[in-house]
Amino acid sequence: MPLTYSVNLGILNRLKNDLALRTRRGIFEIFMRECAPTQNSRVADFGASGHREHPAHYFFEEMYPHRENLTVIARASENAGWFPEQFPGIRFLEADLRNIPLSDLHFDCGICNAVVEHAGQRDQQAALVREVCRVCRCVVFTTPNKRFPIELHTFLPLLHWFPDTIYRYTLAHIGYKHFANVENLNPLNAKAFMGLFPAARRNRLLQLGFPLLTTNLLCVSSEQSLHPYLDPTHMSREPNRPN
Repeated sequence: MPLTYSVNLGILNRLKNDLALRTRRGIFEIFMRECAPTQNSRVADFGASGHREHPAHYFFEEMYPHRENLTVIARASENAGWFPEQFPGIRFLEADLRNIPLSDLHFDCGICNAVVEHAGQRDQQAALVREVCRVCRCVVFTTPNKRFPIELHTFLPLLHWFPDTIYRYTLAHIGYKHFANVENLNPLNAKAFMGLFPAARRNRLLQLGFPLLTTNLLCVSSEQSLHPYLDPTHMSREPNRPN
């Protein structure tokens, strides 16, 4: 059974997922623009969900055009081994994102969508970000914005703005015990989010949503040698590079 990332809204789940898919289409467009993958680029979806009931959960695999060079990485607890069957050509790697069994800069481009807020305490979130950056030249990370007045996993208003002890105590006592555990949900504002990234990389904050009501934070993190105005083919995999 895949992990639980948001509350069950019953008959409203379809609407929730439809709205999430709209946002994720925008995220995909940002990935394509910022990372500029080519047909030969090695690309990774870091931290895929095992849920299959709505395309919002596998939007990247649906939309990315070069699946023959796409690797999906997910924890064993996600039960996500179905990806290669549903999307022929995709590679699947079972791994914890804090310990990826691949060499430095193995991938040219990647996306890590709405994963870091589920990685635990700040030190564990930073460990995940560092490891993903270690194996990938250019990555787009995303997370819901803690400063948005509705918390986008529990859909409760304003409670996540209270001090952490009050926030978690209240969650546990109103039927949200799963999300009260910091290992399952640890929201980030822009300052905390950007503080996770290695200073040696070029890290640029982008935001999605409405003026003064940013719903999602994005960080494009790339090797310092990658300049956004250079020809993106410099990120392509050399034809004879071993797999």
